[in-house]
Amino acid sequence: MRQIGTAFLRLRRGARALAIGGVAAATALLVASCGDGRSVEPPLPESPVHEATFGDQGGEANREGPDSPAAEQVEDRAYPRTYVDDRLALQGKRSFKRLPGALPRSAFRSTASFKDGLAAAPRSWRVLGPVTPEVAPEASQFFDPSTGNGATTTQSGRVTAMAIDPNCGRPGRGCRLWVAAAGGGIWRTNDALSRQPRWIAPPGALPTNAFGSLIVDPNDPGGNTLYAGSGEPNGSGDSEAGLGLFRSTDGGRSWHLVRGSRKVAINRSIGSIAVEPGDPRTIYIGTDVARHGSSSVNGGRRTPPNAPGLGVYKSTDGGRHFALEKNLKGQTPPNPADPATGLDWFQGGVNKLQIDPGDPHTVYAAVFGYGLWRSKDGGHTWSQVFHTLYQNDFSDPVDTGDTVGDRTEFDLVEIRGHTRIYVGDSSDDLFVAEFWRVERAETKTASELIGKDDNAGWTKISDRHNGTNGFLSYNYCQNGQCGYDDFVVSPPGRPDTVWLGGSMAYDELPLYGGIPRSNGRAVIRSTNAGVKRAEVTFQDMTQDARPRATREGMHPDQHDIAFDPRNPDIAFVGSDGGVIRVHVTHPQDRSSACDSRTAVYDPDAGPEPLVPDDLADCRTLLRGIPSRLVSLNVGLNDIQFQSLSYNPKKPARDLLGGTQDNGTFSYSASPKWLETVGGDGGQSGFDPADPTIRYHNYYDATPEVNFHGNAAQHWLDIYDVLQLSGENQSFYAPFIADPQMGGRAFTGLQHVWRTDDNGGDQAYLEAHCNALYLDPNRQACGDWQALGQDLTGPEFGEDRQGEYVVATARAPSNTGTLWAATRIGRLFVTENADAAQPAQVDFTRIDTPSTPGRFVSGIAIDPQDPNHAWVSYSGYSRYTPGTPGHLFEVEYDPSSQTASFTDSTYDLGDQPVTGIAFDAATGDAYAATDFGVARLPQGATGWEDAAPGLPAVGVYGITLSPRRHLLFAATHGRGAYSLRLASP
Repeated sequence: MRQIGTAFLRLRRGARALAIGGVAAATALLVASCGDGRSVEPPLPESPVHEATFGDQGGEANREGPDSPAAEQVEDRAYPRTYVDDRLALQGKRSFKRLPGALPRSAFRSTASFKDGLAAAPRSWRVLGPVTPEVAPEASQFFDPSTGNGATTTQSGRVTAMAIDPNCGRPGRGCRLWVAAAGGGIWRTNDALSRQPRWIAPPGALPTNAFGSLIVDPNDPGGNTLYAGSGEPNGSGDSEAGLGLFRSTDGGRSWHLVRGSRKVAINRSIGSIAVEPGDPRTIYIGTDVARHGSSSVNGGRRTPPNAPGLGVYKSTDGGRHFALEKNLKGQTPPNPADPATGLDWFQGGVNKLQIDPGDPHTVYAAVFGYGLWRSKDGGHTWSQVFHTLYQNDFSDPVDTGDTVGDRTEFDLVEIRGHTRIYVGDSSDDLFVAEFWRVERAETKTASELIGKDDNAGWTKISDRHNGTNGFLSYNYCQNGQCGYDDFVVSPPGRPDTVWLGGSMAYDELPLYGGIPRSNGRAVIRSTNAGVKRAEVTFQDMTQDARPRATREGMHPDQHDIAFDPRNPDIAFVGSDGGVIRVHVTHPQDRSSACDSRTAVYDPDAGPEPLVPDDLADCRTLLRGIPSRLVSLNVGLNDIQFQSLSYNPKKPARDLLGGTQDNGTFSYSASPKWLETVGGDGGQSGFDPADPTIRYHNYYDATPEVNFHGNAAQHWLDIYDVLQLSGENQSFYAPFIADPQMGGRAFTGLQHVWRTDDNGGDQAYLEAHCNALYLDPNRQACGDWQALGQDLTGPEFGEDRQGEYVVATARAPSNTGTLWAATRIGRLFVTENADAAQPAQVDFTRIDTPSTPGRFVSGIAIDPQDPNHAWVSYSGYSRYTPGTPGHLFEVEYDPSSQTASFTDSTYDLGDQPVTGIAFDAATGDAYAATDFGVARLPQGATGWEDAAPGLPAVGVYGITLSPRRHLLFAATHGRGAYSLRLASP
């Protein structure tokens, strides 16, 4: 029995070692163990197309530490503290909301500046989309590099929870579906069964965009009462904290905070909600660990101090008050680590609650690290009924259990008057996920079920030996991140059917050189889950049965599923790539395709037919796949952009935008955007002399160049030298194309690095460094060189040392001036960034003890004066009371090599500023925040809302085109926007 070990995926996700011919220090051999004792060498070297595709379609890079994008973005706001309290974040929101739409005369220094400010005021933001977020075949995990085959699809941003109207499909009722987006609020559609649903954006009054649970109140036959739990509970380092429980009584048109929930759930996430059938005043919520910041050095995001205790809370008065069920909490203690360390992982959090369909007073709760628990008296007392794989015991001085806490998912079904329970149980430390079942659960005592911690009363369906039916559900959520993506759900009225969802089985896809015994197993379905354990089979729902050119497939990292109540063979699956509809009313048998599939079992022998065990798995998994998968992401504009760049010759019509977990999209003046390359999408840029030459980055400093516009098959690796440097670097490294010099680009690690020829000789790059077909014997791709000194080192003083460069900006008015900043507040200027000898570039440090020692989020240089710039700071002044301020106008004096800083924060309030832009034509400055974009007119002493038309959403980057007087906003959950500025 042959299986590529999970160590293969762990190494490919986490390792940065590169096996590059001629670079001995970087050579590494990643070997995946096989069940028969032999080994399989994965394709070398590692490619960020593949590595970052794990971020895009599965692995999320590192979800439980400082190396995740969202973790880094929030910790930047937190420095030098180890957290951001939601209460403080709310104050920032209120500060932004108080900004006027237009400043009064009293806010200006003169009447003339007041009139100029009115004349220069922008009109309204324009949404650019993506309305249709199309994905190129080469950007998909289903692309086959050996044949060049793949199909286009559409993907939107992360969907964490869904709810469907129980009246869906009834005559005249349409089909309402509600979707909770991790960073984009709660979306809805009235026609989820249509060929292309029309999505309705969230209401603007929601005070948070982070949601992770969503249900329809079972007591409302009209389906208009919903509950949404804010905060994301998906067991990861980037699960954002929330504000409490929200309720809608008008079908999602408006939402209101449930009064009593804020006290018990603020700074936490709500992992699950249950309302007692027959009693709408009885509400249960389960809370989980969630993050809102981290330390700036070697730390993950932190839980805010004094956060409410984890556990199950119950209200019997419709949500006016909630009480903690202390009996359960006492038996499932949270991680005892001090939250200040960032090691207080997810143990004790409640990821799922359900009320027994046969008894409204019996409640089940799945608790991170502690398996499944049951209360038969409405939540007062609890007993464990399922023991998880690697259960936590913090009293054990030797082995406390799973590092972050095992995740147990379950579903209750009623069958002939009794309760059956399906359980999916996993340990990320052990890289194992198993599937279990128990019949007539209500008749069995807790001790009968749990036995001697061996779950004696349960039947284990899964089996680690491939070639058996049990293997089909073994490790159904892959890659050691079941704590992040996992569901176990049986559709209503179908007790013998169960769906399991998790992460993609990459080691079973051709793109990753795996054994193709499945179509990816991101989601599997059994329709005979009630038969004898050895006879239970599963089929793979991950790709449909259409011809390869039109075949649809799922984006990995599955979070939730909902079913058509009239036809449970139609399912809606929510993932990191949005929503997809699964049609399996008429399952298609594609098992014959297994006969022609091959795998490399022995590198010396080349591709061989699948061996019998793998062939048996394949034939069973493909025996009943969906007839159709339908992507529903057109119009679901919840893409989480990181930044936008523009073609300097066609700024209104040609953009690139990096996104979290969905690659880099290109825009060409159409609502349809194209994901031209997969993976995590970082900074991008265009060559000023020939804009058909363009750049993008994955996570870390991993730039690639394309000499053929947006052609997905022509991205070329130019990152090897940077990765071999060993320097610290941001998850999304700063990167800019020079505004004047063709071929020149800069990126930041501990040094600022430069290339003068688009990363290297084009002929060599195209021959050896194609991202889809990397030459394993290549010399290091890329010819970057470090400029001057290490900007984080002691050469520039003892204070504010360490970390890495986070911002770079080149003056448009000359070829030599470059400004740069580090993560904890160092600010530099050089006048010879174009020096022929990179080592001769000379930086001058200009920050002072009076400037904030916080994250520098942006530098905007005056296009007419290279020594004049605006600098923005993230974080909170409350954390650095001796050095307050978020926005500074800076004048650098080259003769004295010093700078003057003018604090222009004014009435913007104490809120993180995430980006800065300066319009030299009017003298106005623009600031991006977590709640929108503000404008400071020239001559004013107060800020105003830049313009109407932008939702209250985090804006992670703003970019200004002087040529076309356009300001672009990259929102983190609501797509891209542009604003036309006044022309002189």
